[in-house]
Amino acid sequence: MRYSSVSIDVSVQTVWEYFLDKIMHPDRYLADIEEFKILRQTGQEIVRYMKTTLGEIVEKITIDAKKSEITYKILRHPVLKGQLVNQVKPIPHNKNSALLTVISECQSKDPKIPLADDLLNPKQEALATKLDLES
Repeated sequence: MRYSSVSIDVSVQTVWEYFLDKIMHPDRYLADIEEFKILRQTGQEIVRYMKTTLGEIVEKITIDAKKSEITYKILRHPVLKGQLVNQVKPIPHNKNSALLTVISECQSKDPKIPLADDLLNPKQEALATKLDLES
């Protein structure tokens, strides 16, 4: 498991809305998306298909508003398995800032094939989100 946290100078609500929009419109945020569609949406769970330059992926996205947490669990991918979790929490005494934590529990299906350091890197994911929201 790898994780990274970063403070972002926007409200928790702004970060949360960003993530919800990113779920429904990944092509706005991820450059390698060739095609995507929502396969199923029930309550707080979404099953999403994406065709990327790295292959096709089907993931189950669970949205937990009470915990301010979104979990992306890989259901089908040619190389990867596991999940990625985004958590956003308020920073005490500063309602205009949020603490974003990205936890990656993703790994290669084949232990002989290690993941590149930048693939699903939680630090890069956290910093990219910070740049998107603060610019």
